[in-house]
Amino acid sequence: MRVSVEVSVYPLTEDYKPTVKVFIRKVSENSALKVRVNGISTQIFGELNEVMLSLEKAIESCFDSQKASVIVKFLGTDLSEYEYKG
Repeated sequence: MRVSVEVSVYPLTEDYKPTVKVFIRKVSENSALKVRVNGISTQIFGELNEVMLSLEKAIESCFDSQKASVIVKFLGTDLSEYEYKG
C-alpha cells in the first residue's frame, strides 16, 4: 500500500536546525521513498512498510540525541504527483 506522510519535528531547544536536518537526512537515506521538504514539514511518499522503517530510524535517532516532539500524519494514498493549483 502506498501512502503519503507529513512529519513535523520540534526539538525542544533553541538550536533546533541541526536536529531537523539530521532527521530529514535519515529519512532521505531510503531511495525507495520520495521526500519533499518545506518550511513547515517533511512529506514522505512510498510503500507503507518502507516509510515506517525509515520513520522508526529517524525518530529513534532524534529522541536519542535530545528531547523533541514529532508529529506524523498518514494518508492512505500516494499524493506525490498531486500539484495544488489554488
